Amino acid sequence: MNIQLDNDQWQAGSTATLGDILADLSERAHARSRIVTTVMLDSRRITDRDIDPHLLQQTSANYRQLIATSSTQQEILESAHGAIERYRSVVVEEGTSLANQFRMGVQDLSSFDAWLGKVADAVEIIENGQKRVGTQSQGHAIVGWIEELLAARRIRDTVRMADLLEYEILPRIAV
Repeated sequence: MNIQLDNDQWQAGSTATLGDILADLSERAHARSRIVTTVMLDSRRITDRDIDPHLLQQTSANYRQLIATSSTQQEILESAHGAIERYRSVVVEEGTSLANQFRMGVQDLSSFDAWLGKVADAVEIIENGQKRVGTQSQGHAIVGWIEELLAARRIRDTVRMADLLEYEILPRIAV
């Protein structure tokens, strides 16, 4: 089987499994500080959903070629910039709505708990996009305020929760 990763090409032995080949592919990309972003097995695009034990155990003799591309983390973040900004906007809008509900005395915290998962994703995105040596990242600052938010949630202090959302957390996510 012919294997190509970006501009590099090599041959896999006919007894090599696709699992071994994909692991090698990932290691080669990682050695160049890159992440595999697309994989074509013959003429079929393979996604993470396609990768299962059955596929991984198949031998390379069953296929002609595997073509993969890779990108740096920074390239991936730059290409996703618009989607990231839209996601941050959605998280801020939902957080603003929650803060308003808290100010009106709403005590049902189930939608707040679900929203926290989105905040965790947003903080991870912020952290991955801001790697500056010697400075505290915006994501790290948000995490500190979220700890205070969770403390207020434990005692059901919705006024404090609204304040933390409005004045500390949401402005940092929106940036």
